[in-house]
Amino acid sequence: MLDADASLDQTRYELMAENRERRDITLNRLSDHEWRVIDRRLDEHDAPSVLGIIEQTDAGFTVLEINELVAQWTTDTLDDAVSLFVTADED
Repeated sequence: MLDADASLDQTRYELMAENRERRDITLNRLSDHEWRVIDRRLDEHDAPSVLGIIEQTDAGFTVLEINELVAQWTTDTLDDAVSLFVTADED
């Protein structure tokens, strides 16, 4: 059973995940063709701050999203790849 603090943290992470804007996302360059996708609103040492990985390949930009499940997509541009992590409605 989760303690009260862990439950509150989980609720906070879920709310943040549902309302992530482009400005909340930052990329950490891992190499000349790989980036770690980070939710900058969370402490970098919190595991939920890592949203996924983007890798530039011959086919485009491969996105590996990490959350409860793992999902993978390929996009044409780095900006399109980052946009996949945006969850907030744009006005």
